[in-house]
Amino acid sequence: MQENKITDKQITIVKVVTKNFVMDIVAQIQNLFGFNLRSYENMITNAKNQIQTELKNNNITMKWYRYEITQLTNGAIAVLFYGDKK
Repeated sequence: MQENKITDKQITIVKVVTKNFVMDIVAQIQNLFGFNLRSYENMITNAKNQIQTELKNNNITMKWYRYEITQLTNGAIAVLFYGDKK
């Protein structure tokens, strides 16, 4: 599910990223020992990079913006980006 809404001033972009089965096992082991969950950090970084690339490709600069990250079922995440264009 990817829903993009771009108006004259407001932008909303949603990216849904699913987990990698192997990385999920590694994350569970890391969580057991209290390490950073790098696989989930990488999923978030990838989604944010996709959003920034989309903005750059459409030549859009932002006045202000926010990211909201929501964990979905089975380890997937949704990254919501919203804000106002300059």
